[in-house]
Amino acid sequence: MTESLKNKCNSSDKNMLESDVVKLLSNLGVNFDNMLKCGMYMCICDESEKKEIETKFLEIMEKQIKNPNVSTLLISAIVMDERGRNGGLPFDYDSDPTYIYADEVIGMAIANEIAGTKATFNFKWYDAKKPGIIGKLDKEGYMFLDDAVAGFVSGCMSKVFE
Repeated sequence: MTESLKNKCNSSDKNMLESDVVKLLSNLGVNFDNMLKCGMYMCICDESEKKEIETKFLEIMEKQIKNPNVSTLLISAIVMDERGRNGGLPFDYDSDPTYIYADEVIGMAIANEIAGTKATFNFKWYDAKKPGIIGKLDKEGYMFLDDAVAGFVSGCMSKVFE
């Protein structure tokens, strides 16, 4: 783990941790704007509903990024990718082997934490289609973060329709 990530994860200031998750994601090219685009790409709705859905989706993302279970799982995905890229996992990270499903478990856990079972099913759709930032992360070899972001987006989008 990098020294800066260690320092951020050792912080006891809750507000600092919340903003650090956003910064950690941003450093990897993930932000609310591209997650919004990703969510809306998969949204099946009337054109007249889009603005309201976008507004609600952003509000939910801003709330859920502060959820300590969600932020901890996002940090876990970032750390796991970092370890994997440095050869620190007990499998060939670069080959993204099919027998490793911990990455999907992280994504499903995030989705479930945000909006329950319906979000877990929605996660599978986002994971399979890999729209926007999810596909970009996958192509860049982020084995864990692509699924974590898919879980976050699918969970927040599912919450919009409750």
